[in-house]
Amino acid sequence: MTAFGISLLHAAGLITGQAAGLSFVISYATGADFGLVFFLVNLPFYALAVARIGWRFAARSLVAVTSISLLSAVFPRVMSYDLLEPHVAAVLAGFCVGIGVIGLFRHGSSGGGVGILAYYIQEKTGFRAGWIQAMFDVVIFALAVFVIDGKALLASMLGAAVLNAFVSFNHRADWYVAR
Repeated sequence: MTAFGISLLHAAGLITGQAAGLSFVISYATGADFGLVFFLVNLPFYALAVARIGWRFAARSLVAVTSISLLSAVFPRVMSYDLLEPHVAAVLAGFCVGIGVIGLFRHGSSGGGVGILAYYIQEKTGFRAGWIQAMFDVVIFALAVFVIDGKALLASMLGAAVLNAFVSFNHRADWYVAR
């Protein structure tokens, strides 16, 4: 789900927040492959994951990030994005990435980067992961002003708002603890 959402954003020339947003900004600014940039941007966060959350979480997150990196490049090769209205793409991508992020959190992993930090902070303090991600997004969108046009930026902000609200209101550990 996360990789599909990422591929929608990329096809529409949009961005998102968190490490994926930073990767989009770098990719658009340099022409580098998004998947490779996303993989590399996430590397420093694994040290935090190993030190504060554990090897199991870090390994699962590495698998998730690698899968997202690879699948986000595969989807455009097997699907057509010929007619993609940016606002619709942004909202759909926000829900898809949000569903993927929650699924990863629920299974003890993350889509990397800020998600690792947000997961750790939420588990330790109760401060909601979606709000942490939203704060980081402010920085990413400030940088995006230099690499995408204003209309794409506004559509991207809509998608990020959907994503962060969805995660904030739906990621609660007490909702999916088996009894």
